[in-house]
Formats: sequence, structure tokens, C-alpha cells
Amino acid sequence: GLSAWRRRQVKIVKKNFLLTSSIIFVVVTIVLASLYFAMPVYYQQVKSGEAQREFDQVSKQVKGKSSQQIGELLSDYSKKSNLIWFTLLAKDNTILYPSLEAGDESSLQLTIVPTIANSDYESKSLSESFRTSDGKEVVLRGEYSLQPVSDASRILLNLYPFVLLVSLSLGGLAAYLYSRTSSQRIKAISKSTRQMTSLAPDVTCQVKGRDEIAELAQDINHLYANLLTSIEALRLENEKVAESEREKAEFLRMTSHELKTPITSMMGMVDGMIYGVGEFKDRDKYLQKCREILEEQSELVQSILAISKLEMKTETEQEVFSLKQVLEENLSTYRVLADVRHYHFQVELAEAKVKGNRTYLLKAIKNLLDNAFHYTVEGGQILLRLEERKLVIENEAERVLNKDQIQQIFQPFYRPDYSRNRKDGGTGLGLFIVQQILDKHGLRYQFEAVDGRKMRFSISLPAVEQ
Repeated sequence: GLSAWRRRQVKIVKKNFLLTSSIIFVVVTIVLASLYFAMPVYYQQVKSGEAQREFDQVSKQVKGKSSQQIGELLSDYSKKSNLIWFTLLAKDNTILYPSLEAGDESSLQLTIVPTIANSDYESKSLSESFRTSDGKEVVLRGEYSLQPVSDASRILLNLYPFVLLVSLSLGGLAAYLYSRTSSQRIKAISKSTRQMTSLAPDVTCQVKGRDEIAELAQDINHLYANLLTSIEALRLENEKVAESEREKAEFLRMTSHELKTPITSMMGMVDGMIYGVGEFKDRDKYLQKCREILEEQSELVQSILAISKLEMKTETEQEVFSLKQVLEENLSTYRVLADVRHYHFQVELAEAKVKGNRTYLLKAIKNLLDNAFHYTVEGGQILLRLEERKLVIENEAERVLNKDQIQQIFQPFYRPDYSRNRKDGGTGLGLFIVQQILDKHGLRYQFEAVDGRKMRFSISLPAVEQ
């Protein structure tokens, strides 16, 4: 519940705070320890580098000078800087500079300074040999001292607790604020996800920033959007399945009705023949009628079986083929029938490629042609026209259907009022099969009355990718 979620929220904040504070403590401790141990070494390297550069510069200036000039230059240097104490020695180690003969107090002071230096100071020396301009071999020696850093290290060590305390305090405050801020964003995401359990369409996680939490919120939004899309698709599919099941149940009900009446009629005739009742004594006559009924029922069953195979075959056995070629191969029977019945059968075929099940598309077209030949006036005209994107079947009808009849003509077992018997109306499944085939192929079609005396069935053919 809500209280459990709040406990988890507090636990997340506490965990983030402790983790961040621990990281800050470790980092600060490592930095301070590094300063304590690395500072003396760094100090010595810096001071030694400065002394070496200073010595090289002075050595460069005195080279090529006479002993007296070198003494003057070193004396001038000692007045300006006390970084290095210079001594100039002859080859036999005689001190040429500083000289005590002239009673130079500054020279005396420079000579005494290194000797009276604090014992804690570390002394270093540099030297270089060269020849003066007056031909003497001399050695220039420079001494410098490194002040001890132990006192500074001890002072720094005394400051460490205070520095550590301040760092941890500031770091802890920053860690707490960060933990609170990040947990608030997590809280908002959690609240949104709880609302998503209701599958409300307008719920989203607010995306703030560009860090991992923002990416998490964005991923949840994408996941939820895909979930809603999938649920909607599933709902539509369920509705289609439910509608299909309803249609199948209705079709089964109508089929049972269509089968029941002729079977009952035939059973009555058979019983009459068995018991020799009245006119049923003429068995040859009524056996012929029973055979006609059985032939009609066989045709009806074959139509029902064809419908049951549509769903599987139209989806699995599809190909691209020339509709013109298929029609030309199957029109000979209709041309003969047109001559026998004195119909004007006009055929105009252009090349057209279609994609689908060849057998069932041809069956749909044949059903339409059968209807046209069945319901055309004597001596009337029947047109079959194939264009690149359209197929048209048109006939001069005995009876032109009105709008209500056209809307019902595709229902199974429907027959117009003027064609109620099987002899005139067939099985009543022809146009229903046509509708099922065209719908399975996703083809748009139209059945309409034109010119007040013709019926036209047109099928739109989509472009086919080669």
C-alpha cells in the first residue's frame, strides 16, 4: 500500500545518502593523505629545479670572464639574491671568491651563512669547471639549502580533522540534497507507473534532465505506449474474431434452415413411395424428383465447403499473375453459352497484373459471370472489360435491383422477391462467396444499377510491385 511505498522511499533516500557520503569521505581522505606524503617530495623537486636554473644562468654569465670580473659578478649576484652561495676555487682548491683579504663584510657574511645554518636544513651543491679569460682553471661551486617541510606537514596534520569535518559536512549536505532530489524524481515515476496499471491513455512519466533517471522515465513511456498500442490491436482483433464467430453462427443457422426444408420434403416423398400413398405410387416420377433435390443439396454442400476453405487458401497461396491470361483461358465456355442463348457477349481485355490466389479470384469472377448470364434478358448484352486497374462485368438485367436489394444481395441464401425458388435463384451463396473472396484479398468493389436497365459489378485492382 501507500505506507509500504513510503517506507521504500525513505529507504532509497537513506541508501543514496550513505553511499554518496561514503564516497565523499573516501575521496577527501585520499586527497589529504596524498598531500601529506607528496608535498615534501614535490617541494624538493621544485626548489632543486629553481636552483639548477639559477646556477646555469650565473655560470653562463661568468664563463669567458677574468677571475676579477667573475668575482665582481658573483659579488653583485650575492647582493641581489641569496638563493645560492657561490664559491670560486682554483685548481689547487684555493678560494678565489669570496676573498677575505680586502675585509669585505658582505663576503664574510656569505661565507659564514652556510656554516651557521640550522642543522635541520638540507644542503645541496652544484659545480662546474671552466677556464677563465686569463687562463686559469677554476671551479664554480654553488650551494643552496632546502628548508625543512616537517613543520608544515605537522601543521597540515593538525588541520586535517577540521578540513575533514568541513568537507564531510559540505559533502553530506550536498549528498542529502542530491538524494532528496533524485528520490523525488523516482517518486514521480513510481506514481505514474501506479496510474498506468489502470491503462489510462493520458498517463506519462515526466522526463527531466538527461541522466539515467530521465532515460528510465523515457523508456517507461515508450513501453507504456507500445503496451497501449498492443492492447488496442488485441481489442480490435478480438472484435473481429467475435464478429467472425457471430457471422459463422448466423451462417450455420441459415445453412441448417436451407438444408432442413428439402430434406424434410424428400423424406415425405420417400415415405409416400414406401407406403404407396396416392400419387406417390408413381415411384419413377418421385425418385427423379428426389434425385433433383439431392443434386441441389450436393451443389449447396460444395458451395459451403468452398467457403470453409477460403480463409486458409486465400492467405497462404498467393502469387502475382496476369489476370488477362487467366480470363482468356477460361472464357470459351461462356462464348459458347452466349451463342446458345443468343446473348451479345463483348470482351475487352487489357494487360493487368494482380496478386492473390489465382483459383479463388477466378472463382469469384466466374460467379459474377454466371449471375450475369443467368439474369440477362433474352438477346441482351453482357460486357466483360478488364483495364489495368479495374475489372467491370455489366449485363442488361431482367430485373434491375433497387438499393435495398443491392444492400442485401451479398447475404448468404438471399434471393430477390422475384427469384425465390432454387431453379431461378441457385444456392443463394454465389455473391456471398464473391464477397468473401474479394474481402480476403482486400479488393474494393461496387455493385450498382446503371442506365435504368443494366447491373454493373466493378472491382478496383491495386498496383502490384514487380
